[in-house]
Amino acid sequence: MSPSYIYSLSKLSSVPWSTLSDICSGKTDLNRCSVKTLSKLSKVLEIPIEDIIKLEIGTKEDIDDGKPQDKSYLETNLSETLDKSLRAYVQGEKEEVLHLDCLWNELYGSINADLWAGYITEEQASYLRKEYLYGETQEDLDD
Repeated sequence: MSPSYIYSLSKLSSVPWSTLSDICSGKTDLNRCSVKTLSKLSKVLEIPIEDIIKLEIGTKEDIDDGKPQDKSYLETNLSETLDKSLRAYVQGEKEEVLHLDCLWNELYGSINADLWAGYITEEQASYLRKEYLYGETQEDLDD
């Protein structure tokens, strides 16, 4: 299962990423999951709980410590406003526009507004800031 699919399934089902990651990596057997977890998955996947328990789960090489190595999934399911700000900023960088600082501020504000409104996670906000605005994370700065 791809990391972006696990992330999307986690968002849709309200089952924590770490739980789904453990299931997909084989660390946790579906038979050991709570009825609540199985019920959430059943509802989102539209599969009876009995069929979910029978699923065979293989291991996934690209999952490391419960997190996917490819972080591009953090750019999915953004609000229309944030997506528009992101595209405008990227286009402004390509065209080397004079008002790039305004586009930078608009993107920064959109990231924060969506974070505060609960549309994106702290992980997504940090990723977007690093990827598009700063080029390094706070962790990089602390080292």
